[in-house]
Amino acid sequence: MAKAKAKGKVNNSKSKSGNKKPQKNTRKKESSIVKVTKTERVFKQKTRNIPSHLDLSKEKDDFKHVVRISNRDIPGYMSIGNGLELIYGISNRLGKAIEVIFYKKTNQESLKIGYLKENDIEVLNDIILNLDKEVPSWLLNRAKTIDGDGKKHLIMADLKLELRKNLQRLGKIKSYRGLRLQWGLPVRGQKTKSTFRNGGVVGVSKKK
Repeated sequence: MAKAKAKGKVNNSKSKSGNKKPQKNTRKKESSIVKVTKTERVFKQKTRNIPSHLDLSKEKDDFKHVVRISNRDIPGYMSIGNGLELIYGISNRLGKAIEVIFYKKTNQESLKIGYLKENDIEVLNDIILNLDKEVPSWLLNRAKTIDGDGKKHLIMADLKLELRKNLQRLGKIKSYRGLRLQWGLPVRGQKTKSTFRNGGVVGVSKKK
């Protein structure tokens, strides 16, 4: 009887060990979400509606409603300085400076972009391509280059690629700025106690 009891105990222990439930992994799964920084977002071309006070039907026959300058469509009713602002990489101040340089070179008075001829558009494109020779260095967006190519001004896709390359370089060398940009956190010393909180909501759960 004692042997039978002992065997029964052994069998019970085996059955208990065999029916063990698999332990759950307490480790949190790493989130596969990749945050996209502002510079990596696709920059869509802004479309502007025609102002209500303008009547384009009164314009002359040689008026062009859309003019393409530096791979960008610009409405013809705009002035040269304001129209060049639509080109990614050209600011309001730089657009006005290009307008002044253009009028000095062509000896023309102020006119709308729609009245520009093909020769005038070529002159504008040349000015934009050679801004380092036409404008002081403090107006250029790449006055200090890392590669040592010299002072230059980039626009449109070239500027977007350059910005992305610079951010990738900061991430590769694992600098403070590069890591913070990868994590989607502010870089310039802002406080993050109440702002830049992009995670899930943490609340108090009531017991049922």
